[in-house]
Amino acid sequence: MQEHGQIVVFLITLCIFTLVLGLVRKRKITEHFAVLWVTIALGLLLASSLGFPYLFRVAKFLGIPYPPSALFLLVIFGLTLLVIQLFAWVSKLNERTRILVQQVALLRSQLKPVVKHSVEVENQLEAGQ
Repeated sequence: MQEHGQIVVFLITLCIFTLVLGLVRKRKITEHFAVLWVTIALGLLLASSLGFPYLFRVAKFLGIPYPPSALFLLVIFGLTLLVIQLFAWVSKLNERTRILVQQVALLRSQLKPVVKHSVEVENQLEAGQ
């Protein structure tokens, strides 16, 4: 029964790996995240195929009596790192957006007199005809 469960987990992670590669190939995932997701998918694939016997050792080392709890602990740790990475990326994008908005506002303020002058010239030309 234990081998059957390990095979199921391996097949699920193989599907996840295939999905990630497909998304990278179709460019649905940007280059910034492609390396991250391919690494995560490869890690899942290796952990599900080779890491099962080591789960008991890791649980014993961490002092966790029930090995699946150690697995959940490691997954939560990995997801926490992923969330930190995503928040750092979002923060950087927010800063870039703020700078771009400020630059657009400055350009609009510089462009207003030019547009006003061109409208006046156009009105004068229409009145002169």
